[in-house]
Amino acid sequence: MFNTLKTEKGYRKLFLAGVINGIGDRFSQVALLTLILQMTGSGLAVGITMALRMIPFLLFSPISSSLSRKMGRKSVMVITDIARAFIALSFLAINSADDMWIVYTASFFLASGEAIYSPIRKSSIPVLVSAKNLKEVNAWEQVLIGLVLVIGAFSGGIVSYFLGAKAAFLINIASFLGAGWIISTLPKTGQETMPQFIKTEKRESYLDLLPVIATSSFLIMLMLFEMIIPLINGIENVLLSVYAVETFGMQDLGVGILYSILGLGLIISPMLTRLIKTRYLLFVFLCMIGEGFILSAISQSKFFWVAALLFGITAIFSGIGNTLVDTVAMETIPSKWHGMYFGLTSMISNTFIRISMLLTGTALEWYSPRLVGFFGGMLYIFAGIIFILWAIKYSLQEEKAKLLQKAT
Repeated sequence: MFNTLKTEKGYRKLFLAGVINGIGDRFSQVALLTLILQMTGSGLAVGITMALRMIPFLLFSPISSSLSRKMGRKSVMVITDIARAFIALSFLAINSADDMWIVYTASFFLASGEAIYSPIRKSSIPVLVSAKNLKEVNAWEQVLIGLVLVIGAFSGGIVSYFLGAKAAFLINIASFLGAGWIISTLPKTGQETMPQFIKTEKRESYLDLLPVIATSSFLIMLMLFEMIIPLINGIENVLLSVYAVETFGMQDLGVGILYSILGLGLIISPMLTRLIKTRYLLFVFLCMIGEGFILSAISQSKFFWVAALLFGITAIFSGIGNTLVDTVAMETIPSKWHGMYFGLTSMISNTFIRISMLLTGTALEWYSPRLVGFFGGMLYIFAGIIFILWAIKYSLQEEKAKLLQKAT
């Protein structure tokens, strides 16, 4: 993996920008979620804040591919980083529950930038990276998320706890600007990077891709996976803050600890992912089932540190599954559809996770966090079993050949 990172110069910059951007964003997220709970005492307010991030993904993720064709991937990512830095300044004006409108408005516009940025960044990976290194690079993507959680969430919890939320917000602003500068140093056309990074392949329309998805049970399965996993992840995301602040009474520090332990699990996950040489989809869905059992156990835990350890184990399962499913998509789907596919899946996954967060926040007004958490774990187990039975019949090489034939 380290040789891959050393060899893939373009991805190395993309990785570094992602770490800096993500750490700053986690500083802000930990501070903001805790601040909302302290100001309002409502899980619903957390759910609304997360759900408001849904609409931009519906509006902007599908057009990210078009923007990258017109302006270039690098330009779009740099512009969205700078824009998000200015939007994040508004969080400095939050002082009481009366300022929740600032939280909601700024969250919406920050999500708009992310909705454009994320699918462009992901579609850049198979362009910047040689095919033989895709699995290793996708493993690095999980390490990136892990580093962000370990450094960003834990440090963010400490900074927010001792220095206040506004200090965390300032770090977030600086991180957007720093990440934008790193992206701006990526090579231009004709230098180290492949020309496609600036100018993508010939214009393709969603009208070309959607009929292919509709007639491919394999792609339908992948799309359903992108719907169902976020529905369950949304429950986990809301409950993590609620468990830390309300169930275990650990406040900002508890939120930071739980997120950082999730990060450690993601960093560990590539050690196990590298052992998997075949049957990627089978292992993806086995990890779903394992994660379901652990989430159910967390819902019954009486001790904070036991729950924290179990969260770390769920992250290992998640990291393995995410690495393998992204590798499957990048290796089997023709490159000319990558931009549209990842824009579409970004829209779907982020929309469904926000819907789940809103529903979870609403459910917490009537049901205990432990009951909601147990329900989420059971959903994981049930979905994993269904997907295993579905995926048994597929050969990835055969599906790749079918899709290549449709692409031509």
